[in-house]
Amino acid sequence: MSLPRLRYAIFCGVTLGFVVPVFVMVGARFRVFSVGEWLLFIWPSSILLMATENLGYSPEAFGIVAMSIGANIILYTLVFSLLWSLGWVFQRWRLSLRDGTTI
Repeated sequence: MSLPRLRYAIFCGVTLGFVVPVFVMVGARFRVFSVGEWLLFIWPSSILLMATENLGYSPEAFGIVAMSIGANIILYTLVFSLLWSLGWVFQRWRLSLRDGTTI
């Protein structure tokens, strides 16, 4: 089984980095689920949202939420790229074992 191209891994990282926080905010707003300690596992940059506690719906709060989502996109992209890189190294290692040119 071959790896997908790096651009697809980066695209998945960017997409999930944006969709996950938006899904969490919409779900918490409409009380579909409660936001608990698991939030830091799927939205690591949500720690920045503590700064919006007393701001309400001001432009500053919107800016902080946008920065948090942007940081989450970067984190997801880095993690997906790292996982893709590890998969690439592992795949090349297996191919080198098969053809006798061990790394």
